[in-house]
Amino acid sequence: MKCILVASGEFCKEQFSVSEQDFVIAVDGGYDYIKDLCRVDLAVGDFDSLGYVPEGIATLKHNPIKDYTDTYLAFEEAYKRGYDEFVVYGALGGRLDHTVANLQCAYDFAKKGVKVELIGKDCTAEVVTGKKTLRGPKGQTFSLFAFDEARGVYIRNGKYPLTDATLKNTFPLGVSNELLDGDCEIEIKDGHVLLIVN
Repeated sequence: MKCILVASGEFCKEQFSVSEQDFVIAVDGGYDYIKDLCRVDLAVGDFDSLGYVPEGIATLKHNPIKDYTDTYLAFEEAYKRGYDEFVVYGALGGRLDHTVANLQCAYDFAKKGVKVELIGKDCTAEVVTGKKTLRGPKGQTFSLFAFDEARGVYIRNGKYPLTDATLKNTFPLGVSNELLDGDCEIEIKDGHVLLIVN
């Protein structure tokens, strides 16, 4: 089941996509982005960015003095409700500290078995383990970064292939690869990587 989450980072209306079956969560200031675009099923946050608590929809208001970010709390709520696929808008770009926090949230929930994809204005980011097929125009760039350590990493049919490699969070071996003609296959036998497609 898919949950669409919209945070208050950089948002591109043209990339936004939602279906009737999706559960939609606005995360604090993300409500402003989508209140006139689609149905909002739930608003979550301390609402310091938005400046008010939305009316006429379900809300979960949190104290602004807390250990968890609004995005993390929204992820947690979606996970509690049984959603196993999160598509997140407004979580990349803007403040770097919030972007890093959102990537950490994505990693935490990916380890719980959730498929997490973050869609930004200029790139997408996804936490990947196991196998992933990339399709796109020849020359499109992509990068792989380890959160901790990822072993048994393969890139097949990329400009810079990898065979049974180890990626560590202290060295960016997987930065700036390119798609060739045909599908590019990525495989991670142990661990998780952050896949960024530009």
